[in-house]
Amino acid sequence: MTVTVKTLAKAAGVSRGTVDRVLHNRGSVKKELALKIKTLAKELGYVPNRAGRALSGIRDRFKIGVLLPSVGNIFFEGVIEGIEKACSEYEELGVDVIYKKVQGYEEKTHLDAIDELKQMGCSALCLATIDTELVAQKINECELLGIKVILLNSDVKNCKRVCYVGSDYQKAGKTCAGLLSLISKFDKLNILVVTGSSLMHGHRKRIEGFIEELKNLNVDFEICGQIESNDSDIQAQIQTSKYLNEHKEVNCVYVTGAGVQGVGASIIATGRDDIIGIAFDDIYTTVEMVRAGIYKFVICQQPDRQGYHAIKRAYQVLSGTVAESVFTDFYTDTIIKIASNIGK
Repeated sequence: MTVTVKTLAKAAGVSRGTVDRVLHNRGSVKKELALKIKTLAKELGYVPNRAGRALSGIRDRFKIGVLLPSVGNIFFEGVIEGIEKACSEYEELGVDVIYKKVQGYEEKTHLDAIDELKQMGCSALCLATIDTELVAQKINECELLGIKVILLNSDVKNCKRVCYVGSDYQKAGKTCAGLLSLISKFDKLNILVVTGSSLMHGHRKRIEGFIEELKNLNVDFEICGQIESNDSDIQAQIQTSKYLNEHKEVNCVYVTGAGVQGVGASIIATGRDDIIGIAFDDIYTTVEMVRAGIYKFVICQQPDRQGYHAIKRAYQVLSGTVAESVFTDFYTDTIIKIASNIGK
């Protein structure tokens, strides 16, 4: 027999309205009664007909566009995994997801990708994009057209987004600085920064938080140089190798984007074992380098949760199940991985 709200109401001796409020956490119901109803629901095997309730009010499917700079960047495989999980859960509620995958951080490429998603009829966009004035303007144009924008993985300043879903990059940078101060035995840290792109808000924040915390901790340090790899392992290796060969004083390399494997290869090529490598994310190309001691630690950001919650929030705002005014930014956990726990 199918257990319905009516069945639960009869079993609990209450109205269907009371059962509905308890199951959906709406309204005021005494704690003891709420517990009784939830216990009955579990014992009787009640399964909410989520699709039936939602589809009864759906005339059109919710088309959500996703922009990811994922070509050549395996980090985003984790984000896509989370998106696909959300798709499997929300497909029955009318959600369709369209991907636009690009390579790198060229402004025109990102602007064109957003336009393409708009032209495909997307009602909401989940964008992992660059932080420029033109991109912010494009997002504001979307808002004027009624297209809701969730910023995914990296934020954009001065734009009318619904919310941001991703890492707290400032906190992550500070965490790196704190750990570095604990493990360094150098009188002075001479640091090379290898970033993906200065156009990525998150990459900049990792650097800002790192420098800010080193100063707060009174660490004697100097940022000797900063290079951009465009999140390419090849570019990262070429540029890092050149810099390390020309600047023997460097004793720490801080990688704030992708290109971790390329930088690691450059450190290995120096033949030195005193260079402290710091990076982000436990993708498979990084795991062995952490275990080998090339990178002393990495900071991880739960990419799957980012992808999942971006789609979830896009659905919630489109379906009206959560008011847009209620949304706040969603930060994933800042997780420290070392040789002892990485890949586990």
